[in-house]
Amino acid sequence: MFGGLPMRFIAGLVGALALASTAHAVTYDAFTSFDGTQAAGGFHYLSLGANPGDPAHPLTAPAGGCIVTADFCLQDGGALPGVYKSDTTFSEGTYTVPNDQLLVHPGATNPIGIFFVAPTAGDYDWRVSFNILDRSPSGVLLIGVTNAGGGTSSMTFGVLDSTVTSLDRSGTIALAAGEFLAVIVNPFGSYSNDSTGVNFTVSTAGVPEPGTWALMILGFGGAGAMLRRRLHSLGPVA
Repeated sequence: MFGGLPMRFIAGLVGALALASTAHAVTYDAFTSFDGTQAAGGFHYLSLGANPGDPAHPLTAPAGGCIVTADFCLQDGGALPGVYKSDTTFSEGTYTVPNDQLLVHPGATNPIGIFFVAPTAGDYDWRVSFNILDRSPSGVLLIGVTNAGGGTSSMTFGVLDSTVTSLDRSGTIALAAGEFLAVIVNPFGSYSNDSTGVNFTVSTAGVPEPGTWALMILGFGGAGAMLRRRLHSLGPVA
């Protein structure tokens, strides 16, 4: 017995509450969902203007093969800049094509933006990592941009070059449905040496499903019923 309650009841209640506490989080992963189409997995891939205010446009799937050898790609008019995904790791030109992250190659003056668009309102945990993939890196500038709350704001992640070859950043952001969080890879050195690896994931903590809520209610209801029976068996309290 535990405080007058049978241990088997306590075990059942704990089990129900454990199930109730298992929220079904949804994770969006730019690498795993990338299949050479826009909006796959909730991510959009854009070529941005060289100057603030210049128009941006979506990268497109090429009619022929990818400029960079890869299984999937989106490019700017069939050429660079582009985003690429491979299922093998190999060297090509001056860079390495990975199989565990996206290869992002901005243009000579055009940054590439990977935009996550929130499907529903909520708090989103995000994580992004960047890695130099070129053997002669000359530098890329990495920033984040969001329109959360109705106004556009940015944050500087840092610069990758021959001395700093990787960066990891993470945080939590509240997004309304349709608002975005983007990571931007900007040319910052030689156009020929700015191949960058990117992993970008976003997740939202889920809420208990209806069946899980029912378990919670049954658990608390059962606890109340057991307590009432136990008190009744004790008789009047002096």
